[in-house]
Order: sequence, then structure tokens, then C-alpha cells
Amino acid sequence: MSKSAKRKGKVEEEEKKRAKGKAVAKGRLIALDGTKGHELEQGAEHLVHLLSRTNGEAGWSQWDASNTFYELRLGKSKHHAPPPRTLVLLYASDLLFRLRWEIRPALAEGHTVVAAPYLETAIGFGVASGLSLDWLQGLFSFAPKADASFRLKESKKFKEKAKGNKSPSGFVEFCFNRLAANHPNWDTPEVYTAMRDYLDTLEEKEEIRRLGKKLPKSLSKVSSR
Repeated sequence: MSKSAKRKGKVEEEEKKRAKGKAVAKGRLIALDGTKGHELEQGAEHLVHLLSRTNGEAGWSQWDASNTFYELRLGKSKHHAPPPRTLVLLYASDLLFRLRWEIRPALAEGHTVVAAPYLETAIGFGVASGLSLDWLQGLFSFAPKADASFRLKESKKFKEKAKGNKSPSGFVEFCFNRLAANHPNWDTPEVYTAMRDYLDTLEEKEEIRRLGKKLPKSLSKVSSR
């Protein structure tokens, strides 16, 4: 999605409309969370395709729009791994950037946005790493609630990245890769299992649903709000 001055101008225009009490188009925010970056990309593209057919124009927002983690991959920083709490804080900072320049402007224009990943990926990673759920939920309280939340189907056991593959493409993979390489006591399979269990619990509570080939009926038509 564009981060240009034109987009910024549209945001300011919508804010002026709100101030004057005029109706503003409101899009839908769809969350897609999981541990695998490449599969999140494929899932987001699948959702965008389905939503564009029934909800008008749709797009997706991916992690590291601010290039925070890209910078960590460069030079001497690639041999350094911040602790899980710092990694989650960096994710929160990146999400603030995505909301300001990608997600909120598109929603204000009435578009549907797939955020992949969104909140539960980072919260799940934090919980699995030993961080407080209350602290994590407080940290991400700035983010708007998604209109619908989905998760990827996760393997029961963690699978190591095959040799020769490119750098990890997702937030969780990035964290696992760095922490395993720089922290001797880091146990990736254990953290992965705990994160998957966290997502399973959300699904059992019906706070998130498994991504399927078709859209649920609640998303098959344009919202009337």
C-alpha cells in the first residue's frame, strides 16, 4: 500500500470530514495470524482475492513496513538478538507505523484490509516466551479490534528451515532464528508448541477461526454499516 503524500492528504481530508460531522466510508479490518511468514503471505493473498470479489477493493498489510527488522538483518546487528520483550516492542512500533500509513487510511476510504500478521501473532509469541498476557494486551491496546480474525493451520511439531532457504520471511521465524543462534538456552520447539497452544485456545473460545478456502457468510457481503 502506498505511503505517499497523496495518501497522507486523504487521511487529513477524512479527519476534516469527521470534524464537520460528515459521513465517512468505513472499511473492514481482517486479521490473519500464524507462525509462518510465507504461508501468511499466501493466506493474505487468498483472503484479498476472496474479499475483492464480494467486498470491493481489498489489500493487505504485512509486518516490517517500517523496515525496523530489515535494519536488524544488516551489518553487525545480524549477530545480535534482542530478548523477546524487546522484539515484541519493536513489533508494536512497526504496527503503529502500519496503522498510521497503511491500515487506517485504507479503512477511512472504505476498503477492506487484511493485516497479516496482526495482534495474536506477537501476543502468542510473547506469551510462549514467558511474557505476561496482561502486559502484552496492554501494550497492544492502541490497535483497533479486527472485524474478523483468522489463523493459519499450524503443524503439530516445529520444522527446521531447510538448508539453502532464504532468510525467514515472517516475524516469528525471524525471532526464532535470531534467538536460537544467539541464546544457548533458547528452545524453539518448546516455544513454538506453546504459541500454537495459545492460538488453539483462542480458536476454542471462538475468538479466532481457522482460515479456509471460502469466506464465512458474515464476510460474504459488503457490510451495511
